[in-house]
Amino acid sequence: MSDKNMQIWNQVEKTDTRFTKKAKVNGQDITSLSGTAMVMKATELFGPVGIGWGWKIIEERFDEGHEIYTGEGDKRSCIGREIGHTLKIALWFTQDGQRGEIEQYGCTRYQYKTSYGMTTDGEAPKKSLTDAIKKSLSMLGFSADVFLGLFDDVDYVNALEDEQAIEQAEDKAAEEERQKQERLDYIASVIESLKTAKTPKELKSFHDVAVRRLTLRNDPKAVTRIVREYDEQKARFEQESAA
Repeated sequence: MSDKNMQIWNQVEKTDTRFTKKAKVNGQDITSLSGTAMVMKATELFGPVGIGWGWKIIEERFDEGHEIYTGEGDKRSCIGREIGHTLKIALWFTQDGQRGEIEQYGCTRYQYKTSYGMTTDGEAPKKSLTDAIKKSLSMLGFSADVFLGLFDDVDYVNALEDEQAIEQAEDKAAEEERQKQERLDYIASVIESLKTAKTPKELKSFHDVAVRRLTLRNDPKAVTRIVREYDEQKARFEQESAA
């Protein structure tokens, strides 16, 4: 794949963890992204909204959903319909003197039933616009790590937070030193766990967790050290088994 094709993607795929939060939507746990943070990131890359990038609304509508009932049996009656707000935008941007355009929809519940009865969200149009902008930017790779599900991985998020801690630290050298010592302490603790593992299964579990974590942190030297210790301890178990 051409580096040029991934030029935008590679610059915007990582998400600043300060601008995310956990949310529950339709019973599912998700990572919610700040729309303003995505706009800021796009502005850093393309320039101010309206000059380097922007959007235009090309369609807007309210869609009726299924009927909503209250009561049971003979007392069951319709109290209305769910209504959703839908917005379609064309998001444009400029890159290397060329103009690109992406069409995407944003959708928000407008009228719906809650445990307290029917309600209407007066901010639905604004939310739909934010949704459409975020979806459009995601097509360029903005916050790709979230959309690819990497934020479901605690080790990935921890590694990302460490990267950002260095970038945002007033004393970068001190933060790098702190993380360096933390790395050495972690490697030492893993080696100790490998040496004191009671069973081959436990040994492999320690190895797999550590290698996965260190790989996400792009630390091949530490991985090599852990694998070497794992091989030595594995040989120990094999010798004990053969005896």
